[in-house]
Amino acid sequence: MNETSVTEEIHKLIDEKIDAGVVVHADWIAASILAIKDQIEGDDAPFYRVCAYRDVVRIAKRVIGKFKADDTTPEQLVLAGFEHLCKAYPMDRDGAVVLVPVTLCTDNELLERAAQLEKQAKGCRAHAKEILDYVAARELAAA
Repeated sequence: MNETSVTEEIHKLIDEKIDAGVVVHADWIAASILAIKDQIEGDDAPFYRVCAYRDVVRIAKRVIGKFKADDTTPEQLVLAGFEHLCKAYPMDRDGAVVLVPVTLCTDNELLERAAQLEKQAKGCRAHAKEILDYVAARELAAA
């Protein structure tokens, strides 16, 4: 088993939770995975449980982060019938980032996400303009 296979298991578990309409917390995912993978024995078992828990939380947070709204959304994260709307979004709730199925997001949470995307789009347009201006200025300087 390697980190890729652990990541795949976490993806599968998160997908199941989202499809069931459950808010996903990285700590809960880690606890679920460790409950499934509970064959840690011996005097050093507590040490390995702590290390495993920490790493599974880290991977779960990375998987949750892939649900962030972006200019392109991987197909498996898109809600059926849409091109960009995600099945779930990371949201800050009670001081923790959790993955919330879009059907359970509040209107305010979704409007905040839309505002973030609008701001991101504005920044991308400004960045593109600067690149075009730079290329044009470089062409003038070379002439």
